[in-house]
Amino acid sequence: AARKGRTIMVKAGFLARFLAFLIDGIMLSIISWLLSLVLVPFMGAADATNSNMLAIIIGGVGLVIFVILIFLQFIYFGYLWSKSGQSLGMKVTHIKVLRRDGTGLSFWRGGFRGTLGYWVSGLLFGLGFIWAAFDGRKEAWHDKLFDTTVVVA
Repeated sequence: AARKGRTIMVKAGFLARFLAFLIDGIMLSIISWLLSLVLVPFMGAADATNSNMLAIIIGGVGLVIFVILIFLQFIYFGYLWSKSGQSLGMKVTHIKVLRRDGTGLSFWRGGFRGTLGYWVSGLLFGLGFIWAAFDGRKEAWHDKLFDTTVVVA
């Protein structure tokens, strides 16, 4: 347990972190699936016409949707973590993310931790996430990169 003044911060366990990540992943996947519903009919039309121009347009639309999804993921984590330290998954599992010194995250730190940090942790078969199970400080790679810790709320 880390100390901040008189408050003891109890580090969150791996299972609670995993379940929160899973719940957040489901939430973001639903949004992604809904946005993909816009693209799929056009992809079918492009394939049926064998039009190179239509295929290029569809590729561009796909790229725009990808950028929108990254933006939404950034907003999702940036907003929620900067307001309460908890994403929806973290609320369910009663954990929260803080800076190592016990202060809250800024919108930018939260957004980058939940996008860039998560991508880095997932890069090598999710090793950066699994790291938290064996790390003495119970920190994943994204925690180390962004000076954060996950504690029991």
